[in-house]
Amino acid sequence: MAVLAQKLRQPIPDGSNGERHSHPLLEGRFQRRPSEHSKSGLSNEISTFLLGYLAGFKIPTSILEKTSESEIRTRHLSMIPLEVTVHNVARGEYGERLGLKNGAELSFPVIEHRYKRADLGKPLLNEFHIYSLGVATPGQLRIINRLASKANIVLRSFFERRELRLDTLGLEFGTFENQIMIGHEISPRTCTFTDLRKNSRGGRDRAASSSRKREIGKSSDIETFIEIRHRIYRTL
Repeated sequence: MAVLAQKLRQPIPDGSNGERHSHPLLEGRFQRRPSEHSKSGLSNEISTFLLGYLAGFKIPTSILEKTSESEIRTRHLSMIPLEVTVHNVARGEYGERLGLKNGAELSFPVIEHRYKRADLGKPLLNEFHIYSLGVATPGQLRIINRLASKANIVLRSFFERRELRLDTLGLEFGTFENQIMIGHEISPRTCTFTDLRKNSRGGRDRAASSSRKREIGKSSDIETFIEIRHRIYRTL
């Protein structure tokens, strides 16, 4: 927690092109934090904390500083049209595609890239697709994969100490003054978890997740956001 607090207290230099808003990607005006039981409000709070936590490990993110309880200041990034997913566990479509048992832990994290084109169904891309389409250069892709791998290591350890297993981590990246950094939220909207508490009513495999196929606004979704928020602030 101290790492985050120190990072947010750092002064912001003039000319930093910072903007104030209550979500790591929203641009422009001031916004009030929604109710504690609003999914968007909870997502904002979780993401702000986790992006700040990563910044404490010298992983560049869009966050500049927290200006109040309801507002943060961020960099305006030029986003790279890739959705990057780090798989630690065979879940959902990934496991089905490769014939893996659902919930099986992978011997090594797998990084996948999808083209962020909803009109094309966000197809999977390999490195040659990425270069050919001009989505990213070989140098940029190396940095993206390195940052994704490092963020995964840091957050897996963070959540394990809070009795949560990080099954998948979804990230997006952008550039600011030619530097690549994480520029999208990190929350139950973009990640999946498994509750590791032995006394969990659902057992070890009780998933605390927000699959992108689930309907927005379900009570189970809100409960997941509230639970993740509770865990990240837990003192060990």
